Amino acid sequence: MHLQHLPMKSTSWRPYIVKKGGVNIENYKKTFIGENVIFDTNFPQDITIGSGSVITVGVVMLTHFKNLDGTYSRGKINIGRGVYIGCNTIICKPVTIGDNALIGAGSIVTKDIPANEVWAGNPARFIKKRYPAEKGQ
Repeated sequence: MHLQHLPMKSTSWRPYIVKKGGVNIENYKKTFIGENVIFDTNFPQDITIGSGSVITVGVVMLTHFKNLDGTYSRGKINIGRGVYIGCNTIICKPVTIGDNALIGAGSIVTKDIPANEVWAGNPARFIKKRYPAEKGQ
């Protein structure tokens, strides 16, 4: 997975290398993965990225974590289509991020995020709908 840190185009080449490393990418040619993105190397197959998603610089995705009793658990990370994840975001629990969601920079995602919503913060919280209904309807 360290090959992804080599200088290369963030669309097509880096997603292609990441896909070869075990991460499930729906369409690597339409996916953007920035530099220094870290995918869980223990269980990369537990990460799924939808077509057209943008994962910016420094994002960390962890699919395993230590429980309070000292045991380890693992869970899946599902990223929908057209999702934008801001730089230095950490996804550290089994979560699903819905289609067209936007995650603000520096967020820590610990629960599911519905489609078409903007979330940000530590922990990430709902900010607003991404495509609000038009007035008068």
